[in-house]
Amino acid sequence: MNNEAAKPQPLLTLAIASNTRADHAFLREHLATADVLNQPDIEVCIALLDNQDMDVPEDNLSVFRFSSGTPFFEQYAAIIQQTHSRYIALLDASCPPAQGWLPAVRQRMHDETPVFFGPVNTGWPEKDSSNIGYLIEYAQFRAPIDPELPEYPGNNITFQRELLRNVSLVGKGFQKTFFLRQVKERLGITPTACNDMPVTYLKQYAWSYYLRRRYCHGRLYGASHAEVLGHRRFLYAAGILILPVLRYSRILRASKRSPAVSREVLHFSMSILVSECAWSLGECAGYIAGTPEDGIFLD
Repeated sequence: MNNEAAKPQPLLTLAIASNTRADHAFLREHLATADVLNQPDIEVCIALLDNQDMDVPEDNLSVFRFSSGTPFFEQYAAIIQQTHSRYIALLDASCPPAQGWLPAVRQRMHDETPVFFGPVNTGWPEKDSSNIGYLIEYAQFRAPIDPELPEYPGNNITFQRELLRNVSLVGKGFQKTFFLRQVKERLGITPTACNDMPVTYLKQYAWSYYLRRRYCHGRLYGASHAEVLGHRRFLYAAGILILPVLRYSRILRASKRSPAVSREVLHFSMSILVSECAWSLGECAGYIAGTPEDGIFLD
């Protein structure tokens, strides 16, 4: 007991959320490569769902168990409540930190940067269909990050714990980057882009699951805006007729900074359009019918 009490408070907690498709053995290999294991001032906290399991021989690694329907930000919140480090990093088990991530984070912590984020680069070869999800959701966060980008990746954020005294981590509705928006709007702190702290996108989805996921995310987005829009939500719902094309155009514009990414968007154009049709149907349903009674899993 006395030895436990004498342990210094960690400087950094890595809160790593998981979905049911996460490969935790693979994750641990990447964490070792990124040199974040067995660091005395870092605690690595990994979410496991239902029957998922992993060995935890490292001194600074611990697991937190959740049911399979627990949204990412509820996983994060539970881990944060049970840890006490000065800084917190929010990560995804399927998008592990790359080499160089930790030194960059240490430098930002040394500089007392209150909140910062890094790029999301794909780990899949060009023209691999596993890149479709990356192109749709994360291509705009490819290194180097556009300094004018008005959004942030939800899977590579580090911030000072004390910010949670004034800003909630979890908000109502579609909340993937709720925290960072609140930090900027309420505290006047602009999150700092840090190009040398990348994570690697290694997610894999069955196509049918991914379409259902896009529908669910779209529905939650629509439902979270319906109350604010009032009767105008029906006008927005009618926008489903052009929304898939608008969303595809946005993805194509975001890819223009990288010829390789732009080629991939064109190569997978039909799949991206189908995916954005699924999102648009969900958004329309959210405006009209709200969130289903059994909720929606947001990962």
